[in-house]
Order: sequence, then C-alpha cells, then structure tokens
Amino acid sequence: MADIEIKSRKMLKPSASTSDNLRILKLSLFDQLAPRSYVPILFNYLPSSTSSYDKLEKSLAETLTKFYPFAGRFGKDDPFSIDCNDEGVEYVQTKVNADDLPEFLRRQANDIESSLLHLLPVMVHMPSSPLLGVQVNVFNNGEIAIGIKVSHIIADAFTIATFVNEWAHTCLITGTISTQDTTNNNFFPSFGQLSSLFPARVLQLPSPPNTSTTDPEIVTRRFVFDALTIENLRKTIKDDSTTDDDMIKQPSRVVVVMSLIWKVLTHISSAKNGNSRNSSLGFAISFRGKLSCVPSLEHALGNYVTIAIANLEASDHSRKDDQLNDFVKLVGNTIRDTCVAIGKASSVDDISSLTVNNWKNGVEKLFQGDTMNTYITTSWCKLPWYEADFGWGKPFWVTRVGFNAIEGVFLMDTKDGNGIQVTVCLKEKKMTEFEKHLDILSSTPIVG
Repeated sequence: MADIEIKSRKMLKPSASTSDNLRILKLSLFDQLAPRSYVPILFNYLPSSTSSYDKLEKSLAETLTKFYPFAGRFGKDDPFSIDCNDEGVEYVQTKVNADDLPEFLRRQANDIESSLLHLLPVMVHMPSSPLLGVQVNVFNNGEIAIGIKVSHIIADAFTIATFVNEWAHTCLITGTISTQDTTNNNFFPSFGQLSSLFPARVLQLPSPPNTSTTDPEIVTRRFVFDALTIENLRKTIKDDSTTDDDMIKQPSRVVVVMSLIWKVLTHISSAKNGNSRNSSLGFAISFRGKLSCVPSLEHALGNYVTIAIANLEASDHSRKDDQLNDFVKLVGNTIRDTCVAIGKASSVDDISSLTVNNWKNGVEKLFQGDTMNTYITTSWCKLPWYEADFGWGKPFWVTRVGFNAIEGVFLMDTKDGNGIQVTVCLKEKKMTEFEKHLDILSSTPIVG
C-alpha cells in the first residue's frame, strides 16, 4: 500500500527461554470450540514527546516470557496442544505517510474497514503460523496505531486485554528502573488451569455451514450509543410489574443495545420476507466469577466462555407494535437462566456438558438459515481496553477490525466507559435498511 512503508519485519522471540516443564500446553475444551481465526484489534494513540518505539519491541519480548504460549506453535503430533517452543511472534514496524489516522482514512477509498486492515499484520491462520502478530504504525506527526492479531484458539477477550495491559505496563517502566524489575512481578499469568480441569476431547460436532461465495459482500459500519441515548432507550422500556428480576426491570447498557439491534434486524427480515420468522440471538457469557464447583479461575487465561441463545418465535413478533422490552425480556431471561445453570453446576462435567450442548444448539440454528434468522453478537464491554498506557498516554480509540467474514454485531465501551461503540457487519442491502432504522443514534463516526 502506497501510504504505508514497512520499515522492518521480524520474528520476535521471548527475552528468556521457556522452561522445559512449560514446553507443552494442552488446549481446553473451550479452546477446542473457539473459532479457527485471529482476533484483530487496533489501539490508537495521540502523538507525544515521550513516545519511544524501541521500547515497544523490548518490552514485548519481556512480556512474552510470561505469555509464553503466544510465541509457540500448534503441536505437530497433537492437535489439542501448543508447543511453547519460543519460535516467536510476527513483529512489523511501519511508517504511515499521513499526519494522523483520520487523514489516512480520508486518503483511501470509501471502504474504511479495508484501510484499517492495512494497519494490522498480514497473517494466515495455519498450523505452522505464529499465534500472535503485532504491527506498530507510526504516522508523520508521531501518532501511533498498534495493530494486534491473536489466535482465538489460545485467547478470549479477557486474555487479550490482560496481555495488552501487561505489555503496556512493562513498556511503561522499561528504562526507568533496574532491568530485573522491568516487568510486573505481582502478575503471574495462569496458563494450563483450564485444560487440566476441562481437557479437550474427541467430539462429534457439526460444522457451521460455509458462507456462499455468491452472497453479496458483507459491509461494516460503526455506530455510537452515548450514555444519553442509552438512557432514553431505557425510558421506552415499559415497567414489567410481573417480575422482581432487576435484569429485566433495570437492564444493563449491553442488554438494551443488543435488544434494540435484534429488534431492528427482525423487523428488516419481516419486511423482506413478507412474514415473521423464528429468530435467535446468540452471544457469549464468561464463566469467570460464576462457578462454585471448581477453584477460583477469575484470572485463568485462555478461552473460558459459553454460548447463550435467546429465541423468539415468529408468532410472538408478528404484531406491528413490538416493544423494545419484549426483546429486552428475552435477552435478560436468557442471561439469567444461563447464569443460574452455571451457578448450579456441581461438577466440571456439568459445565462441559452445558458448553457442548449450547455450542451444538448454536450451530444447529445456523444450519436453519433458510427458515429462520440467527444473529451473532459479541460484547467486549467492561474490559480495560482504554487502560493500556505504553508511556505516551491512554489510547484515544480502540476498535475491533476486520469482523466481516460473517454477519454479526460487536460491542465495545466508548472511551468514557458510559457509551457503547457498535460494529455491525451485514450484507450490503440489509445494511442500507439497518441504517434507516437506527435514526435514534447519536452519531455514526469514522473513528472515536
């Protein structure tokens, strides 16, 4: 790309070798069910006189000694393991011929998502590929965009956020105190706990249907629900005096926004098909802090989530006066029931069965795409994305990038922590209708 010049590319290894007793990391059941793809995320920083790009590389090498699986490769003889062999991670440094990110995006074609993808390392998810890639992009005015790709098989959102903040902490103090104290000695990543309790296993699992190459191109748009917009949405939700559940009476920001988007998508489908269809909304729920049958795993790294699915029968939304609280109730009840089931689990086998059954249910819904609508949402809210300070301040914008292989909706906190940035991926015609319905949005930004 003409506007981006690659200054260096290397395979960056941990600053210290991984000990033999940590050489093989077994994958957990949750890792086994994770998508075979990279999770792409972009951190954007304003220019600063304290910016030191050399410290990024050094501190990353030091951080990899704690996150040693990230520098390994998939096991050659065991598909359910990682060989923590210190082969390294993809590390790229570039010079961007633009003053800042907005100018860079304006110079490109109308497809902003493709432009953002150029700020991420180019990686193909194969058994021999690195599990982590980092691209440090420096703009003419000193602005920095750090693009990261992590294999989903070894990391969920909690794990990625933990890694990035540990790397930032290490970078922040590198060179300010003695070398032996340059990492956070109070932080000890916990790999292997989940696989010891929930080992991967041979499962008869259905494969999700392939996306047809003749389908219209999926496009991505970003929207922002600020705190006022969300509060106004809450006011439209009728008080349900038949329940004492606060999740229904006082729904969270995430539940409100997810429910609104589901409502809009079902109405678009009804208009297109001329009749209502059964509809499902799938989303992930973390196990962290919810299990009583196993030791504390709040800080365990790796994938540690299950799928929850809210279902809406066609007969229940055939009326023209569907209210937002109808969808809020369905989402809230699904979250409550799933959390209750998790809390009542008396053994790891109960949790494993719950996870596999929910996953199978989700895939079966996808197979019914011709007769019903299934929507996928993911929330990264309440994670410390905006705390990652490498020494030149906290990021002004953090976003998921390249979420356009399938139709789906992705939620993250805005920088102030009170609003929600929504990344929506839909087929082009459906996106046109979606944008018409969302006239209640406070803004539709390019960045921020």
